[in-house]
Amino acid sequence: MGIKIFVIVVTYNGKQWYDKCFRSLRASAMPLDVIVIDNASSDDTIAYIKNNFPEVKLIESEVNLGFGQANNKGLRYALDAGADYVFLLNQDAWIEPNTIEGLVRTHQNNQAYGILSPIHLNAAKTEIEKGLIVYLAATRHTPNDLISDMYLGYKKDVYDTNYVNAAAWFIPRRAIETVGGFDPLFFHYAEDDNYLSRVLYHGFKVGLVPSVTICHDTERRLVKNKKQESTFDKWLLQRASDLRYPDNQVDLMIREYLKNALVKCITFRRKTFVENFRNTLFLIKNKSKILYSRKVNKKEGLSWL
Repeated sequence: MGIKIFVIVVTYNGKQWYDKCFRSLRASAMPLDVIVIDNASSDDTIAYIKNNFPEVKLIESEVNLGFGQANNKGLRYALDAGADYVFLLNQDAWIEPNTIEGLVRTHQNNQAYGILSPIHLNAAKTEIEKGLIVYLAATRHTPNDLISDMYLGYKKDVYDTNYVNAAAWFIPRRAIETVGGFDPLFFHYAEDDNYLSRVLYHGFKVGLVPSVTICHDTERRLVKNKKQESTFDKWLLQRASDLRYPDNQVDLMIREYLKNALVKCITFRRKTFVENFRNTLFLIKNKSKILYSRKVNKKEGLSWL
């Protein structure tokens, strides 16, 4: 019996990418089962996929579930259908014919890994995608030898990292059964940070595979202005819920921000006082959710699925 690989694509008003995304999956050297979870698109995503890609298992959500919870629906479906591996792929990305085959081969030779990612190229294949470049260049994420080896032409099968965004994650069944699904504490953004921290906490490795690639068309995304506060709130939640930090991490953060707020108050630095005090209140408000998240995520099993 062959290896069963399920690809999960979460869609939302992304028709400009569907041809490249789904045709690339159709052309894979290894057979794939494709699951789409549509997050209540307002364009003709549903009709387009049904008419052009009838082989896709389409799950229609009546509301926008966010990235993590939509993927959880796909993960549950894939596990119930007997998946050996799951590949999470962004709607604005597409694979090469050998991408999945290379990831399977790499994992079978390196089974300590809970997540493997191909290298992300831009849509034109002229350079590494800019978002990935940031992480590759950060020594806190990726060892220096990856950059050196890629330049000099020496490539290991896989390079350890502690961060790669979830545009193209290849996950073995055993890792999902141990770590579970995405934490509902996060609606959109930071859910991949949280999941990676849990993968590492539960003893798996995270790796980049330089021999295979995807294209990730981030340059054609519609960029919306996001409030800095909202983005920082997600960082606060991720930091406080990260299992690699002590059990009292949220209390430590509350004390630190409150201390900073008091210092800024007595030194009449109003702006930074307000920022630190706001962060303190945000953590206090969300403390019970954070503690529950940590409690659930420490356990092995199909959490959140």
